Amino acid sequence: MQALLSLLRPIQSGIEYVIIYLYHHIVSNYGIVIILLTIIVRLVLTPLTISQTKSMARMQKFQPELQELQKKFKDDKAKLQQETMAFYKKNNVNPLAGCLPLILQLPVFFALFQALRTPSQIVTNVLGVPYIPVYLFGNIKNIIANIPNIKFNFLWLNLNERDPYFILAILMVATMFLSTKMTTTDPKQKMITYAMPIVFGFISWNMPSGILIYWVTTNIWSIGQQYIVNRLVKKEFKKAEEKQKLAEMQRKIEISASMSPEDLSKKKKRNKRK
Repeated sequence: MQALLSLLRPIQSGIEYVIIYLYHHIVSNYGIVIILLTIIVRLVLTPLTISQTKSMARMQKFQPELQELQKKFKDDKAKLQQETMAFYKKNNVNPLAGCLPLILQLPVFFALFQALRTPSQIVTNVLGVPYIPVYLFGNIKNIIANIPNIKFNFLWLNLNERDPYFILAILMVATMFLSTKMTTTDPKQKMITYAMPIVFGFISWNMPSGILIYWVTTNIWSIGQQYIVNRLVKKEFKKAEEKQKLAEMQRKIEISASMSPEDLSKKKKRNKRK
């Protein structure tokens, strides 16, 4: 665990420098700063996320064809895998598309967790320690209370403590459910749509509020981004279908132009019989 924290220390320091910059130059409110930090992280990952989201949307579009492959090669698993991978390559689709942005966010998530739980001097020199100890008669051996630092307060929350009303945990579960539902492309993975939010709901209920603010903001951003990308992908598919229809019509015209009058007459007779 200590080795992992050491690896995350440079990321934590980078996050804390961004936090302090935003706190000094944008808004002196730690909760809003976390929301702005989330937006910055998402903006940095936007090119990658959009690319991966488009790939996932294509996966959803190609589900009927993939299901046909599964029916065709249901008795030959090796051939099914081979044909499926060939199909992915042909259509430029990555079935694991949604995982990469999440994996890239995990170090940021854990580093932010550490920055909230045990902030370094980068933060404490500006905001102070999360909890201010109160001593009995000035004797350092007799701590009677730890008062939360008001600089870490946001709305009804202290960002280093859990939400007393669990509102953020509920919002996190609801937004994660919607985000997962929008990005799940394989019907066989529908259980994930319901299981993941519930699992993370149990994990998150006791987390610091600052982490949940980051999480909920990330989910809301993902929902909006997914909605926009889905619309763009639909337009792309519509244009591709129209282009394909136009090419098919052009091919038929060229075939008709190359046919002799006698062949055309025979073709018309066959069409009448049909």
